[in-house]
Amino acid sequence: MPIDDLTALGNTLRAVRKAKKLTQEQLADESHVSTKQIANIEKGRMNPSYLILKALAKVLHFSLDSLISPELTPDEAGQNEMKLIYMNCPPEMRETLLHHTRGFAEELSELSRKLETK
Repeated sequence: MPIDDLTALGNTLRAVRKAKKLTQEQLADESHVSTKQIANIEKGRMNPSYLILKALAKVLHFSLDSLISPELTPDEAGQNEMKLIYMNCPPEMRETLLHHTRGFAEELSELSRKLETK
């Protein structure tokens, strides 16, 4: 990964970690990635492996796409967030989540149509 990309990755990781109000130590404990590795990633000094990025993203409830490609469009970021919401839902409750999401989407579409006709 080019140095500029490593710097961007580090900045994104730091911003997400701070937004979640986690210290590097707390993130390290929860992700099983060393504090030193997290610090080096945030400083743009380390090109982390896929497994490290996956562990960090899981703890931060943040998609890998958003972590390594901060230039995502709002639609792409929204799609990633929806996927994370689904994946973080207990498996036995995912069908319920989908059912309610579909219903809510239908209500929003109907509301949008009503607003367009006014």
